[in-house]
Amino acid sequence: MVNIVVVSHSALLAQGVAELAQQMAQGGCRLALAAGVDDVDHPIGTDAIKVMEAIESVYDPAGVLVLMDLGSAVLSAETALDLLDPAMAANVLLCAAPLVEGTLAAVVAASAGSSLQQVRAEAMGALAAKSSQLGEENQSEESASVTGFGEDAQSVSWRVQNPNGLHVRPAAKLVEALAPFDAELLLEKGGKCVNPRSLNQLAILQVRKGDTIRLLARGAQAELALAAFEQLAQRHFGESVADSDNAELAGTMVPNGVVRGPILQLPPAMTAFIPRTISAEQVAGEQQRLQQALIQTATDLESLATQVGETLGEEFGAIFSAHQLLVSDEDLQQAVNQRIAQERVCAESALRGELMAMAADYQALDDEYLRVRELDIRDILNRALGHLTGLPLASLHIGGSALLVADELMPSALVGLRRQQVKGICLSLGSTVSHSAILSRALGIPMAVGMSGCLDATHTGMMAELDTASGVLKIKG
Repeated sequence: MVNIVVVSHSALLAQGVAELAQQMAQGGCRLALAAGVDDVDHPIGTDAIKVMEAIESVYDPAGVLVLMDLGSAVLSAETALDLLDPAMAANVLLCAAPLVEGTLAAVVAASAGSSLQQVRAEAMGALAAKSSQLGEENQSEESASVTGFGEDAQSVSWRVQNPNGLHVRPAAKLVEALAPFDAELLLEKGGKCVNPRSLNQLAILQVRKGDTIRLLARGAQAELALAAFEQLAQRHFGESVADSDNAELAGTMVPNGVVRGPILQLPPAMTAFIPRTISAEQVAGEQQRLQQALIQTATDLESLATQVGETLGEEFGAIFSAHQLLVSDEDLQQAVNQRIAQERVCAESALRGELMAMAADYQALDDEYLRVRELDIRDILNRALGHLTGLPLASLHIGGSALLVADELMPSALVGLRRQQVKGICLSLGSTVSHSAILSRALGIPMAVGMSGCLDATHTGMMAELDTASGVLKIKG
């Protein structure tokens, strides 16, 4: 696989570029930094030796693409090529693409398995999407953004009609549908291309209702992959979509009113563990522990999806099918394995680092429906940590009918609740479009979110009433 080297005068700038690129790589190509110089008083600059060592650290016979920020960085990179073994230098290309956009585009193309020349072409066309967004005319935008994928690629386009775009559940259906085919695939929207077999990359693409997406495919089973995509798209990626924005749909309303009961405060749900550093000899053992925990977590989620599908309906079971798909992603395991090996940390720390970085990517999105899916990532993390540590997941013991008060509730914890036991739920955090809120409505349990200070103002056993129409909690003493 082609790997990437970023050369910059500033270590902080390079680290920022790398942080952005990590959300695109998802365990795919490797990226090395050669930034700044070893001078405490004057750290800004480039060092040809550092560039050479960075290239050597990620070298692959498939090639290495080097991106640079300013003029003298180019000189350092050229000097590094002269210092390299000639056989290695022959598989290294210097690229004049803009550092940030070019690196992100190169990482996507490299992670998709493109050749060195194709990765370079993709990086060079990386400004097309920004030009389009700013309204700058560029007749070659489309070809520039997908040139790296090759002229032999076939494609099919679709205008997304799902009310909330390709959020977690329909995106999971797409990943699942495309997984079996022997073909190289890219999904393109507005000049930006991502790997459609990565649930996280699909989310970051932020496909909304009305967006046109295009699947590009090449390889032995390219036509089969395109046909599967088209068939799934015509079924709106497994969701029901009204024929008109003005369609009238019938449903069952949860009655408004006041519910009363004793307060039951819930503690934070996240499984605790003691971080450990490990030796080189322990790396393989930690990676094996990780693999076993992820398998057990995926099995749990598969069972939960079936259970919820049978009790609430397939649409709600699909929430946990998407969780199962994400935790089974080979890219995720590779990324965590890499953290274990490079950072010399235990499986728990590596998994937490990777999934919390993924959650942060979701939180940075400007679409609320996608942004709040970071709670799902933490829900998955909590379950996997339980298997790694051997500690059981915290269960909710509700003796009688109660009003639950908490900071937040994970989706998998919420589906275990029953209307007969829970009068209502008050959360200091949360969102009305989170999967927890969606499941609460399906269960007929009133939920109030964003009730700041509800934990400080209450205690377990205190009587209270929740107005389910206004979301006001009144303390009765």
